[in-house]
Amino acid sequence: MFDDFFEEEEFEDAGDSDSATVAAPSLPPANANPDLLAHTEHEKILLKLFNEKKLPHALIFAGPSGIGKTTAAFRLARFLLKHGKDDNQDSLFGDVAPAPTSMDVPQSDPVFSLVASGGHPDLRFFERPMNSTGTAKKTVLDVDTVRKIAPFLRMSSSEGGWRVVIVDEADMMNRQAQNAILKILEEPPPRAMLILICNRLGAMIPTIRSRCRTFHFAPLDAATLENLLKRAAPDITTGEMKLLTALSDGSMGKALTLHEEKGGNTLATLLEFLSGFPDWDWAKLHPYADNLSRTEGAYESFTHIMEWVVQNLTRAKAIGHAALPEILAGNELQALENQYSLGQWIEICEKLGAHFTAINNSNLDKRQGVIGAFGILGGQGA
Repeated sequence: MFDDFFEEEEFEDAGDSDSATVAAPSLPPANANPDLLAHTEHEKILLKLFNEKKLPHALIFAGPSGIGKTTAAFRLARFLLKHGKDDNQDSLFGDVAPAPTSMDVPQSDPVFSLVASGGHPDLRFFERPMNSTGTAKKTVLDVDTVRKIAPFLRMSSSEGGWRVVIVDEADMMNRQAQNAILKILEEPPPRAMLILICNRLGAMIPTIRSRCRTFHFAPLDAATLENLLKRAAPDITTGEMKLLTALSDGSMGKALTLHEEKGGNTLATLLEFLSGFPDWDWAKLHPYADNLSRTEGAYESFTHIMEWVVQNLTRAKAIGHAALPEILAGNELQALENQYSLGQWIEICEKLGAHFTAINNSNLDKRQGVIGAFGILGGQGA
């Protein structure tokens, strides 16, 4: 089943994850990545605001995860740390330096090296801290972490220019943390820049959003995604490139995770299970769920692919079977697709998303995340 799409040579055996030979894909981390292959329109606006001395003190970079928001934030930080000194500070004769025409900072520049090493004295990067066991990040960005921001921004710049703070996954701040951010925004220090990276803009309280300039980052187009994948994994096959482009929803972060965790195998196995609807093979599903639960990346790939399949089946119910991607367009899922009305499919989408969110946020057993997903698809509460 599905043999026309999953060619045997494209993927390793899904059942032997310990012996996988797929090389881990890699791109430079955001603080050391000199390139931003998309979102050039945002950089043009930011550059214009800077040159006109109208750059806001607080920005929100909003959009799906893995599309370059953090890379863009570090590019802006490097630019400000390089060019943001007081006018004429370094000019021998007091003449005004020409306005910069690009946000590029050469890799040979000391600013680039300091930012890449995490050692620039005027830049701080805040993210969710690790849990008490050091095995995973906490589910929220707490107020204790956020309270470190204000004292740093109020200090004088060691280089005579800007001080910059980047907050990753700012939408994961709890209410106390968001209130602490709000106090900073109400009385912003001079020559201080706060950049909030948000995957879910709606999770930010309105009073924060109203005090920030928001830039909406779109998912990457197929050409950009393929370009990045070739850089990160030069040995990637044409078949996997096509598959990852379809599955990743324009997110390079998701594409890399799916490549590293052999997402093609996960999809193939999932489709085999789904083709058995309405009689799930529970004898195989339980050990499968147990295997997925052992690795964060494998479970993350499963949840993304499961939601992707369900969302596409819902879309097909709304606008017609022909809307399905090629990999789902056969007859194997027809019984599942036809089982529910459009309203029921929409409800399944919502329940599935809420189910996975609850498992993640409460650190519940990921095996139940997998088994519960099939329960929802099987009509339990749908």
